[in-house]
Amino acid sequence: MSSTDIPLGIMKVDVAGHDARALSLLTRQATRRFTEVLEREPRLRIESLTFDGPPLTPDDSGYNALDFVQIGINEKTERRMAFLLIVTEVEIAAASLSYLLALPSQLTNVAIISTRRLADYGSEELENTDLMSERLGTLMLHCFGRLLNLAYQPDESNYMARIEVPQDLDAMDRFTDTQFDRMAHNLPLEANDRFSAGNRLAFVLRQTAGNLPRIVRGALSANPVRIATKLPTMIATALSVIIVLIFGGETWDFAASVSAGQLAVFVGASFVAATFVLYRAFSFRLVATRHGNTSESAVVTAGATYLGLVLTLAFLFLVFALLMYGVVVFVFPDPLMRTWTSDQDGSTAGAHLRLVLFLAAVGILSGSLGGSADSRSVVRNVLFASGET
Repeated sequence: MSSTDIPLGIMKVDVAGHDARALSLLTRQATRRFTEVLEREPRLRIESLTFDGPPLTPDDSGYNALDFVQIGINEKTERRMAFLLIVTEVEIAAASLSYLLALPSQLTNVAIISTRRLADYGSEELENTDLMSERLGTLMLHCFGRLLNLAYQPDESNYMARIEVPQDLDAMDRFTDTQFDRMAHNLPLEANDRFSAGNRLAFVLRQTAGNLPRIVRGALSANPVRIATKLPTMIATALSVIIVLIFGGETWDFAASVSAGQLAVFVGASFVAATFVLYRAFSFRLVATRHGNTSESAVVTAGATYLGLVLTLAFLFLVFALLMYGVVVFVFPDPLMRTWTSDQDGSTAGAHLRLVLFLAAVGILSGSLGGSADSRSVVRNVLFASGET
């Protein structure tokens, strides 16, 4: 794939039981407008696609947007797309809103767009095909701008204005010259369109190093503190284990006697194991092409996911350590610290430090096992979504 050929797919996903003809018409008209607005960017090659996989079925809260993202990852990889916009007509469940118009995922370069709420139920607007296609085209342009990291704009007529209700789409009709310049700059940087053609390990290492700023940005934008708040089962499991351990004599014996090197190995191994467990629980299934080629996009997505989880565990490690230090200083009897250990004084600052580091490491290790039972969709939404619309 050349640097002057950046493919963007617009794929409609039909769902069993719904009229596919209406969606095809809306998508075709919206794609025409989308193409006209972006025609000043000659490197962009826009393709209309159709999903031919098995029909989707809703879960308890409806169709999950992140299920469509997984489809998008698979289709984008197999069809070698740099960006993919998925258009569907079913209601897709939102994590924090009453309904969802779109969910752009900058980390995966996939955006999910629903036509279901482009007009209010029962309104005459639903029968106005031109209006609905205009709104859909505007929403597609807004999502593509989000995939290219364009900032929100206060100008209501700008495609990057914030969308509160579907009627807001009617006033949005332009990108500024500055935004077009920014898009031209970001397109090759965000495309993630390389594929392995030899040693896969060397490709992964090379792309990880080359995309390190993007990986770090993706991990930080996921907000590790926010991810931690979505892991109540993990936190409860960790606290239940470390609270029991802190009142055990053997724990104090170990903390008073362990060397710095041994403790460092234990803490490091705990981080590796805990991150691996959470990554397996919450990451998307990143597929290779039919010929076994790994995509640059998959490397970036995996790297940002793993780093985001590492930063989340680092935050929880710090929280557990501070909490246990407070218990040691303000709750645990001082005479018992000095006499409980077998041959060391457990009341020294060094012993306290080793104790809280050991307990915090146990906390993230044991908590990760319980944390894998937390809501997969909620945690994934924080990791992979750049903002619900």
